Amino acid sequence: MAVESFAVPGVPGVYRQARQRVAELPRVRTDVAGFVGVAGPNRIGEVVRVDDWRSFELAFLRDELGHAIAPPAGAMLADAVRAFFANGGARCWIVNVAERIDALAPEELLATMLGLRDRTGLEVLLLKSEVAIVGMPELDAIIASEEEIERELPPLAENGVFVCCPAIRPGRSTVATQRTFGRPLFDEEQLEFAQRYLIERCGRVKWRVFLVLAPPRGKTAGDALRWRAAIARNVADTDCAALYWPWLRVQDRPGDPVRLQSPVGHVIGVFARRDLLRGPHVPPANETLIDVVGLESAVDDAINEQVYDAGINVIRGFPGHGIQIWGARTLRWSASADALGWVNVRRCLSSIERNVERLGQAAVFEPNLPLLQLQVASAITGHLLDVLASGALEAEEPEDAFFVHCDTAENPPSVTDAGQLICKVGVAIAAPAEFIVFRVGRREGVVELQEVA
Repeated sequence: MAVESFAVPGVPGVYRQARQRVAELPRVRTDVAGFVGVAGPNRIGEVVRVDDWRSFELAFLRDELGHAIAPPAGAMLADAVRAFFANGGARCWIVNVAERIDALAPEELLATMLGLRDRTGLEVLLLKSEVAIVGMPELDAIIASEEEIERELPPLAENGVFVCCPAIRPGRSTVATQRTFGRPLFDEEQLEFAQRYLIERCGRVKWRVFLVLAPPRGKTAGDALRWRAAIARNVADTDCAALYWPWLRVQDRPGDPVRLQSPVGHVIGVFARRDLLRGPHVPPANETLIDVVGLESAVDDAINEQVYDAGINVIRGFPGHGIQIWGARTLRWSASADALGWVNVRRCLSSIERNVERLGQAAVFEPNLPLLQLQVASAITGHLLDVLASGALEAEEPEDAFFVHCDTAENPPSVTDAGQLICKVGVAIAAPAEFIVFRVGRREGVVELQEVA
């Protein structure tokens, strides 16, 4: 229950009166992410739940004695998970497929991550019904090498207040490890195959998972358009995925080198942030990315229009606001696309389907009588009324916002005799307002605003 303040006529003062709280969108969790990649020597082949960056470190970045170890050279999983939590994520599941990115041949590592030859990688991750957003940051892994170099120690200050450690003498050299990065681990043909496969595989379970993708590094706007066309060509269920461009420039701490990073981890964190605060019916856009200092490619209005018209979600910098996600379209988007061309419509529909599926579990093994049809319809209607109250649906009245048909028309004797119960549900989910248009004019010395339908 919530409270509101009001004044009693004739009696000064502030009073409290209980009132019914406005219903929020009831839902199974849609903010939980899943990542597949290379995390080091621990928990290989397992699916591990982590609830913050510290728990990721304890699970994957510790040796047998509990000492900290560095993430595998060239791997991107740790950076993506850290970005996820920095941008509002609260829980994710990790599948570690190898100790190092060079532990397997690139083709074998890719097959292991995608689960092509056995139940590994993605297939293990999808066994967790809680996972609602999927990312595979290791598609952007880099071949890395480490070499030992000698560095000259600086001379001691003549009047310094610290005594030199006996093990280190002025003028001597010390050995340090320098890590150098080369070309990407996977070529573009392998990346295109992997992203197409991910779209097709997640499309089979699009009622519960959503896929976040990005083109490879170094892509211009024209390259990104060609990449989007390539990965979505002849794929049926493209509403289960969204593509984000360009890559980000990130810096862990002031003074550290600025490096390029795929936006996947940051974007999935924003998905989770929006879900936790308001729900999946709210577009994960117009949100500032945390720990981002720049973009690989500058984006102006002309580039924004060109890329966004093709269904690529743009990441832009705005003075005073930082780096923001400036789009909420799925790969299904086109000029003639239906409502599933919007990220929030697809994910809100998935949330409703997951909740209805959970409600339907209560009807399993119940006597298949007309009373059961009424009970199922009543339970689903009650849920959709709460969804309507949350503002997720387009209309204000229930009869305009959704319908639930679970009667003899949907369940003739041939259906009930087979032990089946069919319930047909339709919803009108609100699409985002990308362009809010109004006119400003002056009439009789007064400036007026008029909204345009």
